[in-house]
Parts: sequence; C-alpha cells; structure tokens
Amino acid sequence: MNCDWVQQNICLYLYNELADDARHEVEQHIQRCKDCAAELAGQQEFQAEMDVLPVEEPSASFLASARMRLQEALETAEQKRAWYHRLAFDPTAWLRQVRFSPALAAVLLIVGFGGGLGTMYRVLGGLRPSPPTEVQGASIAGITSIDRQPNSGKIKINYERMVPDSVEGSLSDAKIQELLAFAAKSNSTNPGARIDSVEALNSSPDDPRVREALTYALRYDSNPGVRLKTLDGLGSYVKQDIRVRNAVLEALLNDSNLGVRSGALLALEPVRADSSVRMALQQLAKEDPSPYIRTESQRELTSMPNID
Repeated sequence: MNCDWVQQNICLYLYNELADDARHEVEQHIQRCKDCAAELAGQQEFQAEMDVLPVEEPSASFLASARMRLQEALETAEQKRAWYHRLAFDPTAWLRQVRFSPALAAVLLIVGFGGGLGTMYRVLGGLRPSPPTEVQGASIAGITSIDRQPNSGKIKINYERMVPDSVEGSLSDAKIQELLAFAAKSNSTNPGARIDSVEALNSSPDDPRVREALTYALRYDSNPGVRLKTLDGLGSYVKQDIRVRNAVLEALLNDSNLGVRSGALLALEPVRADSSVRMALQQLAKEDPSPYIRTESQRELTSMPNID
C-alpha cells in the first residue's frame, strides 16, 4: 500500500466507509509513515472544525430531485462486465505481466515488429484503406421543414447538408425517425420544424428511442411551445418509464414556463402517490411562487390517502 492510495482514502477512513481489511492496512501504514499521519491529523482537525457548524436541512425539492436521479441511475446502470472481459481488457494486468516476465515482453516485441512489417507491406502493395463511415447526423446542417401528408402516413422532411436535401417515408422508417429525433434535439432548427417533429414523434412513443428524443426536448429545448408539446407523447409513460417520470418531474420543479409546469403537473397525476412526486408536491404546495401551482399541488395532496 503506497502513500498516494492512503491519502486519497483517508476521508473514507474517517467516515468508516472502508472495508475492514483496507481500514487495517491504512492504520498499519499510518503508524510507519509520518507524512500520511500528518495528513490524517490535518483532516481530523478540519472535520472537527466543520462539526461545530450548524447543518442546514436540504429542501424537499432538492431531495426529490436527487432521489429521482439516483433511482434513474440505479435502474439504468449497466451490469458489471464478466471476469473474462476484465482480464481481456485490463492493460494494467498485462503491463505487470510484461514487467515480471522478460519472455512475454520478447514475444510481444516480436509480434509488434511483425505486425508493423505487415502493415508496411500492405501500404507499399497499394492497398487502399476502406472509406470512413459517415457519422449519423454529422453532415446535417439543420431541418428546414416537416410535412405530414394527410391520411397517408407519409412524412416529407426537408433538411440541409452542403446543399438542401429531403427524404420521404413512413414514420416507422429508421431514416425518418433519425431525422425527427435530430430536429427535436437541435435548438438550431427553427421552432416550427421542432414542434412538427415532436408532434410526429408523439404518435409512436412506445419506441424507447422516440421517448429519449422527447425527454431530451422537454429538458433542453429553448422554446416552451416545443417543451409543452412533448408532454402529449410522454404523459402516458410516466408510470412505466422512470426516465420519463423524472424528466416530467424536473419540468414541474424547474421549468421557467408556467404552462409547461402546469402540463407536467397534470401528466404526473397518475403517479402522484410516488414518493418523489409526493415530496415535490408538498414542497410546491407550501412555497411555490405561482398561486395556481400551490393550489393544484395542495389539491393533489388532499386527494391522496394518508400514508403513515
């Protein structure tokens, strides 16, 4: 155990967040190392000074926001890689093996030298590299307009690259969905086209990619009309999709437009018994600057059964 590791984990040691074996090793190291012992003493002194200060209670809205972000992160976290993935892609382990195994180092050197010769041979032989793959949306300058053909299910999207271009197809076409999502996420697209794209996406919110584009627009679009329109497609998914629920709850708590906040409050009615939503309603009913939001939040709370 080295000094860098100990000093990085002294804070965890002070708050009893280290495992027992790591804690024992830290204590043994500190007894032998004056620098680390001084670092521990300094942090203990700082902790004692902080403990005398009054602790402010966080607001209910802050707790609700933090809780829903944690819940979303836990539910969407990727599973840990299997052990063989860690072995295959752990460069530190390979370097340690090279350090203590001259034979392995020699093999790697020979393989690398041979690979370099092979690459030089292919280049000198006139082999051309494959053309680079175009990044989706990278060459699109903006969406200019979106036209839905009545009673046909067809959509025409006009967009600009280096020169104006367009594409036609049904809403289920992958290219159409890609361009609609691009328009919904791009504040550089004109607001009319963004509203049209959101309106088109609202017709198929069962697709997770569509919901992702709508939640992005709800959180970040600069036009309140666009943000309000997203609630038409997202409202029916506040129960089963935690990311949708969190985005709508964030709009209720933080959006600058009263119309969007009112729409978010209405959309959350089916999940008003959720603990995060209940905490937000309690906070809004007490101190929200909007009389309408305060009144409606109180009405939602009184319509719910009491939970002991």
